[in-house]
Amino acid sequence: MSEAPNNDPETTLHVRRAIAGDLVALEWVVTRLTPLLRSYADYRLGAVLRKRCSPEDLVQDAWVAALPKLATLSERDGRYTPTLLRYLSNTILFRVQKLVRKFAKESVAVAGGELGGDDDEFAGGVLDTLPADRSGVITGAIRSERRSQVHAALASLESVDRDVVFLRGIEQSSLRATAAVVGLTPEAVAQRYRRALQKLRARLPGSVFDELAGHESAT
Repeated sequence: MSEAPNNDPETTLHVRRAIAGDLVALEWVVTRLTPLLRSYADYRLGAVLRKRCSPEDLVQDAWVAALPKLATLSERDGRYTPTLLRYLSNTILFRVQKLVRKFAKESVAVAGGELGGDDDEFAGGVLDTLPADRSGVITGAIRSERRSQVHAALASLESVDRDVVFLRGIEQSSLRATAAVVGLTPEAVAQRYRRALQKLRARLPGSVFDELAGHESAT
């Protein structure tokens, strides 16, 4: 099998094997991406929503949604990492936005003397929709000690660089869209993104940050 671009075929190769039913490959993919997704979920939740839903629950929910759809995801330039990360992050972001709406609705109800909303939909149970072997893979990855290493590496970045990594690398936002959010020029975003990934790769060699370095399009 030929290697994927950027001299890093690992995730693409393992996703292909996971689609074919290889549970070991699936576990590798989930374990590799989950620490990064956990930090992203924490970033998107913020301090207020984190009191109502844990980042782990969001990541768990995202994987439950993604695993049945692995075979429908398309490669981008011969790589699965961009499309898989985008799908997972979009799922997390959608859940966060839903929590924001729910929180706002409950706040209005409480102010009006009404009862709060229903039980938190992320309290658990979503893994019951998956076979036991696959749910076990997700649970193990979420508990992995690797998550603290990835979180610490991201925390060591300047806040704007961290924003750029989350927006550009995980959500796969364009340079222009990322620049509009962080208040920089597209050229400055591209430069900060490259430098941030250099720092992350130096701190965690052989990690998923090596694969994010391949996302350098000018759009």
